[in-house]
Amino acid sequence: MPVRSLEAYLFERGVVGSASIDILQNVTLGIDVNHYVSRLLTNKREQYLDAIGGPPTSLRMYIDSDLEVFRENNVTPLFLFPGSLTSNQLEYQSYSSAGAEFLNSIGSQYGSSSGGKSPLASAMSHRNRAWAQWTNMLNQSKSTYIDQPLVPNEAFRYGVPIDLKRFQADLIQYFIEKNIQFQVAPYCSWMQLAHLYELEYIDAIYGPTELLMLKNVPKFIVGMEFPNKEFRFVDSHRVLSELNCGLEDFIDICMAIGNDLQPRTLPPLQVYPSVQLFETALDMSVNGGTNYYTYLLTNPVQIDMSKEIEAYQKGISSLKYMPVLTENGKVEIYSPDSENSIAAESSSSKSSSPNPIPNDVHDFIQQRLPHEYNFYRSIGLIGNDLLTTLTTGIYAEYAPLDGGTSDSYKALVRKTVDTFKNKEINLLTSPINRYYQIKQMKYVTWFSPGTETPLANRMSPTIFETINRIAVRTKNTQEFSIASFINLLSGTKDLSSFISGSVLFPASVPDDEKLTTPFDLLATNFLRMLILLGFYELDVNSNKLTPTKYGILLAELNELDVSAQNAEAIVVLIVFMKLGVLSLSEEVQPATPSALSAATLHTYPKESLYIMVLTRVLTLYQLSQRPGNYYGPIDKKALIFRDHVDLVKKNLCQLFESVTVSSLVSGEFDRLSLDNEGWIYSVVKVMPFKLSSSNTIMAMMWEFYLQKWLHNGHDKEDAMNLISVTFSAYKSVPKLEEEFSKSFELIEQFGTVCARMAELELIEQDELEIYEKAYRFILDTYIK
Repeated sequence: MPVRSLEAYLFERGVVGSASIDILQNVTLGIDVNHYVSRLLTNKREQYLDAIGGPPTSLRMYIDSDLEVFRENNVTPLFLFPGSLTSNQLEYQSYSSAGAEFLNSIGSQYGSSSGGKSPLASAMSHRNRAWAQWTNMLNQSKSTYIDQPLVPNEAFRYGVPIDLKRFQADLIQYFIEKNIQFQVAPYCSWMQLAHLYELEYIDAIYGPTELLMLKNVPKFIVGMEFPNKEFRFVDSHRVLSELNCGLEDFIDICMAIGNDLQPRTLPPLQVYPSVQLFETALDMSVNGGTNYYTYLLTNPVQIDMSKEIEAYQKGISSLKYMPVLTENGKVEIYSPDSENSIAAESSSSKSSSPNPIPNDVHDFIQQRLPHEYNFYRSIGLIGNDLLTTLTTGIYAEYAPLDGGTSDSYKALVRKTVDTFKNKEINLLTSPINRYYQIKQMKYVTWFSPGTETPLANRMSPTIFETINRIAVRTKNTQEFSIASFINLLSGTKDLSSFISGSVLFPASVPDDEKLTTPFDLLATNFLRMLILLGFYELDVNSNKLTPTKYGILLAELNELDVSAQNAEAIVVLIVFMKLGVLSLSEEVQPATPSALSAATLHTYPKESLYIMVLTRVLTLYQLSQRPGNYYGPIDKKALIFRDHVDLVKKNLCQLFESVTVSSLVSGEFDRLSLDNEGWIYSVVKVMPFKLSSSNTIMAMMWEFYLQKWLHNGHDKEDAMNLISVTFSAYKSVPKLEEEFSKSFELIEQFGTVCARMAELELIEQDELEIYEKAYRFILDTYIK
């Protein structure tokens, strides 16, 4: 978040400069992604994004346009993503209880009087209100709604920064596709940019107003007006001179009103309107002589301000001692006040920095992780969530887009602890300092505030020891994919060939006997992940790798004509069904109103069930659509199921990341055989499960197509026309019939998988019968 109300104040005072983008020719521009995306989307936020899920489709369009301007002026952009959050940032979003107190309208330890709700809590509250209005609208329209789907009155759009975390992997994939440089900072992205600027790796910074708190950034860009080919910048010296304020006083104001490193508004400023915060605080500081830290310490109103004092101190300390990724590949303390800004590697070492490194850095930043883990983070190989868990001891599960009220979703969350989280944490802690192996870690959820589930990071033998004899050594140079991996499985007669005679990680093992290609690295760890998920049983002593029924099914997916495009979606569905919290034909509890009309539900009950089954599968179909702001119907029931499979997909991603990182840090692969580009394009780019799940638009298109078909004399053309108009397909999905055809293939292919699952007794026969009836129903209605 930017310094509250500062940017608007600077524009009002006329201290923001303007210049033509032409003067940035041949410049390497460091861009803070949080700041950049917030400026792109805050005022152009897609109206129903939180009601349909998926990444914002317009984001790529905006970035494409900006990149074209950069190309015209030979500007080389470097996009910086934020890493783990600091102590203040975690507390602000109520990390220790996954935001439960905000959802339950219980004041946090700071309460509304100390800065109000976090953006996350505000988004959750608004979402809940929007869904309540949507439900009321459905109930009020029962008598009039037949087959023309309703469009909500309440927008799922609000004035808080968009949650970049939901789409970070999608943006990274986009930058990889476009051959654009990016980096994930260990912690604060704008501080990492300041470090790169100081070392002259970049020539200019496009970032937030927090940069004014740093001595070493004399000027930076706060806004780009691409249509006018102009940018807006601030000169730090001019700003402080205009404000009649020294740097220390300016920082004091920033820490009191709220900024990225200390997000709350502290006393006595919390009573003032947010749009006037900086102006008010400046006036009190310059004209009234107020020092906010002194105010907190002297406590004139005689109330306990220990929490506020601690938040202020942590903010100041984070500014002075923020870790950054250095040019030698290590994460070290960055001290912008120092002439030699990279301080000693540890707090016990001597440093030329005038700011001695405090011994409690871990209290206001986080505990230290190995440099190698931060390197994998920097290239997008592993996300922030699990690394944050190692350092904080907490994995927080927040409410999904639908609010997470269903019993099955809560049951799924609970199952992820043993199925995924314990294994992930053990894989990541076993190769590093013993402190992490004995550290207590816990899993917290929004729906059980005060209840903590211990994570079992201590296991004997470790998870890695149980799977480290598995090795796929084909020396295959092709690109890894789930489809190519299944080909490998189905073409291997003796699975015991994947069991190595000895472990691979000792230095005594010749290089050519280790994993030598990215394909083998990813295939080895994908197989290991499947073993951990119960697709295979491994008996090293007997040299046996035996497929379970799920392993048999997986190896047959290509024979069942599952296409490469649908392989990942079907694997996610199989794992979801294996967890057994909700069948495709089972209603969620408590009941959620259907987006189908009451007339449809009462007149065609069997067909309504078939529609629900089919749309659930279709929530995994990735619709190819043009960028734009979606204004069509919404369906909470479809979104609820999408949130279920999205949780499974997220956990599959994190487990695969953990298995892969455990292999890498153990030395099973020659890590120096790849440069940064090799890591990104040969490994990160092709890792499965990374992208966010699809939106529900294709599922809803089929849902309302089928409803119209039922009510309108089985007129396929008329039903398709309804979809074209209702979903503005002429704008957003110009190849509508082609998308229907491709999505129908997913329905068809999953049907063959279900039939085989029934043969293997992995699903009940009546479940298969329902799906087959649903398939025959959709087959009659489908326009080929």
